[in-house]
Amino acid sequence: MRRLALALVAALALARAAEAALPAPPFALDVTPARVPAGQPVRLAITPRGGESTFDLYLMWALSPEAAFLTPEGAWSPRPVAFRAGLRAAGEPIVGRWVPGPGRDIPLALVVVPAGGDPLARFAWTYRPTLVRISVDVPAARAPLDVRGLAPLAALTLVACAVVLLAGRPFLG
Repeated sequence: MRRLALALVAALALARAAEAALPAPPFALDVTPARVPAGQPVRLAITPRGGESTFDLYLMWALSPEAAFLTPEGAWSPRPVAFRAGLRAAGEPIVGRWVPGPGRDIPLALVVVPAGGDPLARFAWTYRPTLVRISVDVPAARAPLDVRGLAPLAALTLVACAVVLLAGRPFLG
């Protein structure tokens, strides 16, 4: 069991070292602003850096045990969905608006794979992912109803109603 654990740690260390050694992707990812109030959009910009090959671009929720992919429509998918497929690295920038959510912090990764490649096959990646963080300011939860503060007001209201009913009885006939 101990050997298996050591082998797993060694494999993970080698995988991280190999990933760090990968070159920068032929596309840059920029998100502005990096901090937004809940429900407000951000500007996503994917800028080609040049090259002749064709690539599929995936925007993934990074640093999570389960994969989530941002679709071109702005929704999350548990299955690989290319944000853009079949792009040349010498084309025009891709610019769009997206309302981030859910969550407070969203680590968004641009994964660039050769056209038709599998974004989940990390061993086949030829470029390191580009990681950006988006912070969503979630409004604070509303304070719960303070029953102890309202109890005296409710009691005073009941006393006032009783006084009106009792003092007003002679006038009712």
